[in-house]
Amino acid sequence: MRMKGKTVLVTGAGSGIGRAVSLLFAAEGASVVAADVSEHVHATAERIAASGGRAAAVIGDVGSRESCLEMVEAASERYGGLQALVHAAAISRKGTVATMKEEDWLDVQNVNLNSAFYLGQAAVPLLSVKGGAIVFIASQLGLVGTRNSIAYTAAKGAIVNMARSMALDHAQDGIRVNSLCPGPVDTPFLHASFMRESDPESARALSLGKIPIGRFGTPLEIANAALFLASDEASFVTGATLTVDGGYTAL
Repeated sequence: MRMKGKTVLVTGAGSGIGRAVSLLFAAEGASVVAADVSEHVHATAERIAASGGRAAAVIGDVGSRESCLEMVEAASERYGGLQALVHAAAISRKGTVATMKEEDWLDVQNVNLNSAFYLGQAAVPLLSVKGGAIVFIASQLGLVGTRNSIAYTAAKGAIVNMARSMALDHAQDGIRVNSLCPGPVDTPFLHASFMRESDPESARALSLGKIPIGRFGTPLEIANAALFLASDEASFVTGATLTVDGGYTAL
């Protein structure tokens, strides 16, 4: 019960990594505020409740400052505070600097990067009351480049360095800030990225071929890493970047 007595806000909790984080943290004793732009987040909260855990579902767009504030306020109002934030919500759009539409660039930066600023700004006052942890789900593509994904790689790279700076700024507030960089993980998000290609099966094979372990990660494997970073087991870990990518970035 590594999160017993703690309240955690999880974004992107309607599916994939965000849902896995929500379920695992609840199983470890946390009260979970599960947030997502999709109605599927209700199913996440219902699964937690059915298992005897505590969870509240919040519908909101992390690209909106107002929605981010509402998510954080929901944690305070429902459970009396906030001890951890796991920001997993993200979107992706194809494109190079020559081909990407400005609106797509701005959408990706808003949902993937500006959201971290909005959530951090809202959460830091609550986290500083008793100390706490922020885990930004970045990506291995925040550490290395890839073709035809300039907006996503730019945003995720910025998240990694944002976490470092926040760790320095708020260490004296008792807040630890780390980024977690998953490699390709078997989620609807990954499957959707393949379907945007002209040959989805070839895109899948190409992605799989970049992973030395020879398979995609699972949402639970990423959730386990997030749990470590958010729990007291990582009490001396801040400003770090934990890569969980099956060896992708070792190539």
